[in-house]
Amino acid sequence: MLELKGISGVFYTMSEWIMRLSGINLLWFVLSLPFFALFVTVEIDSSAGLAFFGIAAWIFSTFLFFPATAAVFSVVRDWVVEEDYSSILKKYFSHLKADYKANIKAGAAFSLIWLAWYYGFFYFYTEKSSGIIFSLLIGAALFIFSVNFLSINSHYHMSGTAKMKNAFFLSAGRPVMGLFIAFCSGVLVWLSVTQLLWLFPLLTCSMTAFLAFSAFYRTARKLEHKTIPDDAG
Repeated sequence: MLELKGISGVFYTMSEWIMRLSGINLLWFVLSLPFFALFVTVEIDSSAGLAFFGIAAWIFSTFLFFPATAAVFSVVRDWVVEEDYSSILKKYFSHLKADYKANIKAGAAFSLIWLAWYYGFFYFYTEKSSGIIFSLLIGAALFIFSVNFLSINSHYHMSGTAKMKNAFFLSAGRPVMGLFIAFCSGVLVWLSVTQLLWLFPLLTCSMTAFLAFSAFYRTARKLEHKTIPDDAG
């Protein structure tokens, strides 16, 4: 196999990564499409609309969006840790199928939490209340906790409760890392929604997962080295 060097090698490597990230993001977007459609098709300015949106959002998030997102993190984990770049389609659906039952259990809990946050945010937004600032801060903390959970979920085999606890301690113990991930992801989502709509189906989730897991893995490696003593002499 020809190994490219210099500028050609850089562009070739970049193009490979863009293809990988775009491919995995597109699979995630297609599977999550029913969930996204709710935000543009359901009116929530009435009690009936709010109730229908909440039920449908919980179902689609639990059974589609969350497992699809967890599978993205698992594939990214294979790229970062194992340097396994085999078939994206096969690897993605392999992770989706293998972890589906566990992920819908976690997804059910996360969907309820995020739905409660969304309703609160929507209320403060419509009322033009200063509470929206507090709501945004809670949202950022919840996002950091969620991506840390997904990173742990893709890397370690442990109970759901243990994953939740470790995600909490990681989020609280590494606030700078969490804020960095939240800021970068926030900018990416803002660009995807308001400026460059093509980013959402092609790069938004996969780039966020790559950024979050890479940061998590560096932290995990440091912690593992601290807990495992070096061999003497």
